[in-house]
Amino acid sequence: MTAPLTLRPYQREAVEAVRDHWARGIRRQLIVLPTGAGKTVVFSHLIRRRAQAGRALVIAHRDELIRQAVEKIQLVAPDLRVGVVQANRNEHEDAQVIVASIQTLSREHRIAPLVGTIATIIVDEAHHAAARTYLDALRTLGSFDPDGPLTVGVTATAGRADGVALGSAWQEIVYQRGILQMIVDGHLVDVRGMEVTTDLDYGTVSTSRGDFTDGSLGQAMEDSHAIEASAIAYQKYAADRSGVAFTPTIATAESLAGHLNQRGITAEHLSGLTPRDERAAILGRLHTGETQVVTNAQVLTEGFDEPRVGCVLVARPTTSATLFIQMVGRGLRLYPGKKDCLALTLAGPPGSGLATIATLAGKQDGPKVEPKPGESLAEAAVRLDAEDAERRQLVGSAVRGKAVAMFGRSGLSWVPVDDSFVLSCGDAALIVRPAGEPDRWRAINVPRAGAPAILGDKLTLEYAQGVAEEFARGTRAKLARADAPWRARPVSAAQRRLLDSLRLGPAATSGEASDLIAAHHARRALARITRNGVAA
Repeated sequence: MTAPLTLRPYQREAVEAVRDHWARGIRRQLIVLPTGAGKTVVFSHLIRRRAQAGRALVIAHRDELIRQAVEKIQLVAPDLRVGVVQANRNEHEDAQVIVASIQTLSREHRIAPLVGTIATIIVDEAHHAAARTYLDALRTLGSFDPDGPLTVGVTATAGRADGVALGSAWQEIVYQRGILQMIVDGHLVDVRGMEVTTDLDYGTVSTSRGDFTDGSLGQAMEDSHAIEASAIAYQKYAADRSGVAFTPTIATAESLAGHLNQRGITAEHLSGLTPRDERAAILGRLHTGETQVVTNAQVLTEGFDEPRVGCVLVARPTTSATLFIQMVGRGLRLYPGKKDCLALTLAGPPGSGLATIATLAGKQDGPKVEPKPGESLAEAAVRLDAEDAERRQLVGSAVRGKAVAMFGRSGLSWVPVDDSFVLSCGDAALIVRPAGEPDRWRAINVPRAGAPAILGDKLTLEYAQGVAEEFARGTRAKLARADAPWRARPVSAAQRRLLDSLRLGPAATSGEASDLIAAHHARRALARITRNGVAA
């Protein structure tokens, strides 16, 4: 029987990666795919393929995730009986696939009947799996036993805001694909960023577990013009776009909806207190276009799927990369006529550590200071500040907006070699070189063993380097930053010996020596890609 929801190539790769790692004895596996990549479709096909191995259990923590899982599994595998274990529902006895809430499974009498009966466990939004409730449930179900069930987590972000290591739950990331690559391949829409400057005083906002507390942040926003500024920015930049807005509290969500309505933007708000039927009705009106914007207090970060959303207003500043990616990811799905997603974010002071558009690709935000010939570092910094000020545009009497580079400068040590740029990545070189068209570049992975592979073609330089860096982070290779302290140290004895053997130099610092060595290996890699026919 052919499955109604067929797999895209990368989704098929993810399913095959699970099979291959299972054969190697990896029982607790993690798949990382961006929002909009179809994680639910992937694990539904995985369940279908493993139906002969025994029953499957999907663990989720929100009503929307449970509902979506049931719907996708029934589409992919209509011949499998699906039951729900949640609250007063206990449909496990005859079910071949069980979709359960983690809250219900945390009760011993609800999880006990499932012990020893499950062959495949799926954990949706698996970045939560390092929490005690998840770990206790997985241990009870045998996931940590040598002969336990295959346990697969799916998530868009392999990190947690509180810094708890996901390694406590997962043995290995078996498949990972980044947002940039998904955009380049046409599976997600492009994203543009706009920072909105307000008079929000971040100094008055308290923090907990590394991020702003919702209550304190909400109060600071109410005490300032941040909410009104957010509405003005939406009116100025996204008046023709369907959107979703994230705020820290119920009061700020309601207030933002009010300000949007005052400016002719039809808006409604919802929160965790909104009854399920009313929430469905609000989101239904967003889907039909009757409502243009839905504001919410941390409800729609997970399990929300509305492809027509073309603007995400992040009126909930955060230092958490995980939360930021979840919010912006709500606007990246494909939709007829939709060319890109506009991410409107509230700007913070320099060095605030706020997650920004650069966070989507794991990069550092802000421009890198690069002096021009004859210009000192200090003079370059002054010049960049002046150029940045010129780019700022008045958005309203109390609001300034600034277009920001999609992914900013990464700060990694890209070495210029001839007409190309090279980044060392473990046993491979990542090369970005001209693609044969004006201002278009090709990103190539050149492993020391094996054939070179094109990662992206005919891209802007920013995109090409971004795709290459995204690939590098997926390999977990140690990547050198251009501002790393070791680069200013004297040349090491080992470096000097290598420079002499390769007849390279001179080098004044360890960083210069490293660049000379990288450039040498890069030229050899460039020769290889020319021989293999992947050069421009």
